[in-house]
Amino acid sequence: MNLWMQPANPPSSPYIAVFRCRFSVDEKTKIPFRFSADECCQLFIDGNWLMAGAERGTPQHWYYQNGEISVNKGNHTLIARVLCFGKDMTAYGQMSVQHGFYFAEDSKRLLDWDYQLLEDCEFQQPFSDWGTFPRISVGAAYNPEILSGQKGVWSPVEYFADTRVLHAPDLPRMRREAIRPISQSGSIHSFASYVCVWAVYTFRGKGKVSIRWSECPYKSEKFDPLSLKGEKEKRDGNFWVGNQDQFQVDGVLTWYDYWWRAGRHVEIVSEGSVEVEANFFQTGYPFPRIAMQTELEKMALNTLQCCSYETFMDCPYYEQLMYIGDSRIEALIVYHLFDDHRLPEKALRTFILSQQEDGSLLSQYPSKGRQVIPSFTLIYLLMLHDYFQIHGRNSLIREILPKAEKIGHYILANLRQDGLLSFPGWNFIDWTNDWTNGVPLAGACNCPSQWFAVLALEKLAEMTGKADWQTAALQLKQTVHNTFYDAKRGLYADDHQFQYFSEHAQVLALLANPQAPVCQALRQEHLTECSIYFSFYYLQACRLANLPDLAERRLQRWQQLLGQGLTTLPEEFDNPRSDCHAWSSHILLAKDYREKIK
Repeated sequence: MNLWMQPANPPSSPYIAVFRCRFSVDEKTKIPFRFSADECCQLFIDGNWLMAGAERGTPQHWYYQNGEISVNKGNHTLIARVLCFGKDMTAYGQMSVQHGFYFAEDSKRLLDWDYQLLEDCEFQQPFSDWGTFPRISVGAAYNPEILSGQKGVWSPVEYFADTRVLHAPDLPRMRREAIRPISQSGSIHSFASYVCVWAVYTFRGKGKVSIRWSECPYKSEKFDPLSLKGEKEKRDGNFWVGNQDQFQVDGVLTWYDYWWRAGRHVEIVSEGSVEVEANFFQTGYPFPRIAMQTELEKMALNTLQCCSYETFMDCPYYEQLMYIGDSRIEALIVYHLFDDHRLPEKALRTFILSQQEDGSLLSQYPSKGRQVIPSFTLIYLLMLHDYFQIHGRNSLIREILPKAEKIGHYILANLRQDGLLSFPGWNFIDWTNDWTNGVPLAGACNCPSQWFAVLALEKLAEMTGKADWQTAALQLKQTVHNTFYDAKRGLYADDHQFQYFSEHAQVLALLANPQAPVCQALRQEHLTECSIYFSFYYLQACRLANLPDLAERRLQRWQQLLGQGLTTLPEEFDNPRSDCHAWSSHILLAKDYREKIK
């Protein structure tokens, strides 16, 4: 049990609390410390940025962060700016137990803390980048010297006993490297490529400043606020979408963003006499620098980098959530390129913490929402097996295997009398134009889901060494073949009645059996096509079944992305919501066919 601090009589969220500790040293001194925050925070020493933290976790596995202050002789002020947005307003990937701030160090110099709330600040849900931290409007009564510990009314903190166990960081510190836009056109500042950055602004004068980030300008004003899609074409339009951070300025105001922002462009509109100085610091997981040969490979690597932070992310501009389906692909790319596997290891541990009573996993975690996609629970076993193939039955595998077997029992518990599976929840398989909300027209008992279960049971059998799981996989495989295979067409149907046919059913069949009798028909038939995401499985099947002609044809879909003004790879081949989505980067894994990528 640890003592955490909070404001006296803490207000209802959303709010931001600034905790202050003033101290002095008699000589040049280094003071190591550890801290944590709920929801998260940034630290400043004498008004200057120190670090952010703690590492993002879950209620079951909350982190502390290590830090160090290096100061000269004299008086100093340490500041912690703590975000307390609450479930309705905080980012989707940010969880919470009880708002507050924890700080500990052994020198006993930093014991006296007080606090001040950010005043004259209003918060608004972000648009169009839903799921991220809120926008802020800063009024004229905001204390511009609060991060230096000056001005305003400071009050003693209250302490409360917090029962959560604090865990050491699993990951290294994230990057923080100065970067500058390469061009400016009016109020639009543009970077050479898609970036994730912490921003620092200094405003001088009197008036108003509005700031918003964007992946790209749109070709027209036509924008669907539900699908969050507009006309992007070559990303060289003139229409900008999104709400803004706003600042009323009267004098000098230095503003440090309380979370990093993503995109290619930042619009800074100044009214009145305000002059703006902007500094940007690129962030992300500190992967080693590596060189790529082709433009597409460079785009794929930049996409992975922008989607890798304290968790994997689906996309950095929207959501910023770690999904199982996305993360399996991201982890495989990491294994392929780097020796540092700490981020995939954290993902495996984190997902298993979301396990429900029935054995299923939440499809996105950490998350303030609760979403169950059965296919993602099955894919988790494939993701665990990917790691097992590299590291063997190490301590992480041994730690997770009992819960992995609980997933196996979840699979078998959903067997129907006919020997097929039908899972409750959102039976998403892939985003295609032919399906509604990513669910095959066959519904819950669809052929692709059955094949995912076969693969999951086979991988579970290999990891555990238990024959029962292999027996279950063989039984299901035979039932799937008997039920869904249309001998006349040489294809697996998505449904019992042989009405619907997709590439998905064929490629998963090939992954379960590279000799599956579908290759000829796969070359000839018009089938529901795999998206950029599911083309990972398509290319994997081509490799196993020796179908280089189909692989080459599919890789041409990436070629068509060149010339569209992209520096990262998008969420979909056509009309994407997001221009940066890591599941599209799996072309880096197309080992036998990489020479086809020009």
